[in-house]
Amino acid sequence: MPRIGPLLALSREHHTSLVMARDAKHAANDNDAAACAAAITRIEAHWHNLMAAHVDQEERLIRMAADTLDPALMARIFADHAELRTLAGGPCSLEPAARLRRFADLTIAHVRYEERTFFPQLQSHPCVAVASATTPSPIQSNP
Repeated sequence: MPRIGPLLALSREHHTSLVMARDAKHAANDNDAAACAAAITRIEAHWHNLMAAHVDQEERLIRMAADTLDPALMARIFADHAELRTLAGGPCSLEPAARLRRFADLTIAHVRYEERTFFPQLQSHPCVAVASATTPSPIQSNP
């Protein structure tokens, strides 16, 4: 199902997160301290520059559509987001290679779940159609 409105931009942003996940997994598998530290720095910057707002937008859409979404689906999305905040947003208690592996695995599973399960449910909700009509596409908003 083609994405519409705000889900189109969110879907496109998933690609950049999957690239980060792939790079994180490579750094973790190399288990080189400098490569792990550099990967964590890139992930933290990616989180602050893009993904924090991405997650906030998804959570706003969930709250708007909560009346028709599966509660277990919403719980999983919120739990994944909370863990991603910890893994990508700053200090984390895991050692660097384990942190990178967990970030990679969770990001891949989370994006897959959103694209295959969450977005199709959310896209059928009227709040997304309304947001689609009032939100310019990213292509239109760029000069």
